[in-house]
Amino acid sequence: MILTSHIIASGLLGSTTKNYFIAGAIGLVSHYILDAIPHSEYSLNEAAFQSGIKTGYFKNKKFWREIAKVALDGLIGFAFLFIIIATAFKNYSPENSGSAAIGAFFGVLPDILQFLYWITGWRFLKWNSDFQNFTHYFTYKCQNRAFRPGIITQIATIAIIFLTLYKI
Repeated sequence: MILTSHIIASGLLGSTTKNYFIAGAIGLVSHYILDAIPHSEYSLNEAAFQSGIKTGYFKNKKFWREIAKVALDGLIGFAFLFIIIATAFKNYSPENSGSAAIGAFFGVLPDILQFLYWITGWRFLKWNSDFQNFTHYFTYKCQNRAFRPGIITQIATIAIIFLTLYKI
């Protein structure tokens, strides 16, 4: 899924508690569950990350384009999350925002770890990469079928979470 989907979904789920530890755990678990739902995502050019390592990050324009794409996605996700929280919550409180932010951060943490694994090759992060590939199994399975998941499955997932939690 794109970061925006992870941020909104895990932020909404995390905002249901005032315990920041639980919000983080909810965000982390929700990432892997959401990745198991067939979806589409923009393709990151892993080769750009690898060539960024070889040529030096500051010299590689492709590397910085990929970073900008991911950063914009993350900023859009957090903006939407806080707009939703500020406008849809009847009993809005700062604790909701804190829990939502922590849930959202932990909701994208596996992708951050994946990125670090790509650019560093640190072996201790391989478990996350392997588990990410495992959770994407159904998405990969659907890519050659008549049903091609897309942004619709991501929007539907967020809508279901929102409607289930907040009954608007």
